[in-house]
Amino acid sequence: MKKTAFVFPGQSSQRIGMLTDLYRESERVRHTFEEASDAVGLDIARICLEGHHGSLQDISISAPVIVTAGIATFRHLQSQFGITPAVMAGHSLGEYTALACAGVFTLEEVLPAVVFRSRLAQRVMEEEQGVMTVITKLNISEVEELCRHMRRRGGKVWTSCLNAESQVCVGGREADLEILEQQVLKMGGSLRRLIGNAPYHTPLMSTMIEEFGNYLQSCQLRTPQFPVVANVSTRPYTAFSIIDNLLLQLQHSVKWHHTIDYIQRQHIHTFIELGSGQILSRLLRQHSKTIEIYNYETAADRNRLASSLSQLAEVSA
Repeated sequence: MKKTAFVFPGQSSQRIGMLTDLYRESERVRHTFEEASDAVGLDIARICLEGHHGSLQDISISAPVIVTAGIATFRHLQSQFGITPAVMAGHSLGEYTALACAGVFTLEEVLPAVVFRSRLAQRVMEEEQGVMTVITKLNISEVEELCRHMRRRGGKVWTSCLNAESQVCVGGREADLEILEQQVLKMGGSLRRLIGNAPYHTPLMSTMIEEFGNYLQSCQLRTPQFPVVANVSTRPYTAFSIIDNLLLQLQHSVKWHHTIDYIQRQHIHTFIELGSGQILSRLLRQHSKTIEIYNYETAADRNRLASSLSQLAEVSA
C-alpha cells in the first residue's frame, strides 16, 4: 500500500443514520458503540441510527458520537485491512479522534474529555453570544482582511477554520458576525450558519482554557503511536506538546488547508477519511486533483480499497 494518511472529520459530520451499514455488518463496530455508551452514559447506537436532528445539534451529544464513529471505522479498517497510517490528522474535534486512534487517549478517556470540552464551550457560547459561519466563494486572504477590518472597529470576529482556499469558517459574537456576513454577500460570497456551534478556534474560548487545561492535566496521556499533525502548528505532535496543542486549538484557527499541504510535502497522496460523512473527502478533492481518496463509510470505497490492496498483493507475490 502507498503511504497513506488517515483523516477524521469534526463537527457537522454527524447525521441520522450514520454508520448504519457498518454497524449492522460488523461486531467490532457494534462493540465500539457499546463501549462508548458505557463511557458517557448515552445510547450511542440509538443516537446514530435513530436519533432526531435536534439531539445531534447539541454539541455535548454530537461530540462523543462523532469521535465514536471515527474510532469505530478506524478499528474496522485495522481489522479488515491492517493498514498502518504514515500520518493522521483530524479536523477540529476530529483531532481528538486522531489522538485516540494513535493511542494518546483510550476510548474511555477521550469521550468524557470531549463531552467536558463541549459543555464548557456551550457556556462560552451563551456568555459571549458566540456563533460560527462557513464562507465560500471568497479566498482566505479576503476573509482574513474582512475580519481584521471588523476588529479594527471593535468587532469580535476571527477566521476559525481555514478549510480550503475558497472555504473559511468564521467565529465570533453574533452581532458582529451578522455585519460581516452582509459584507461577504456584497462581495459575492456565500454563507452557511453553523447551528448550535460554539465559536471554537477563536479568542472567545479563552475563558475555558484554565478549566479544560486542568482536566487534561488529570488525564493519562501517552506518546502517539503514529504521527498526528496538529491543527494549529501543522506539524506532528510530540509526547510533550499534547496539552499545549489542544489548548492552542481552542483559541486559534484550524489550518486544515495547510495541514494537507504539509502531508503532501511528505510525499503522501493517498487519504482515507474515517468516521461519518464526506466533508473531508470533498475538501481534499478541492485541494488537489492528484490526491487519491477513500471515504471509508462508503461501501463502494471500501470495495475499491480492497481491490487496490488485492492488486498490490498480486504484484508483490
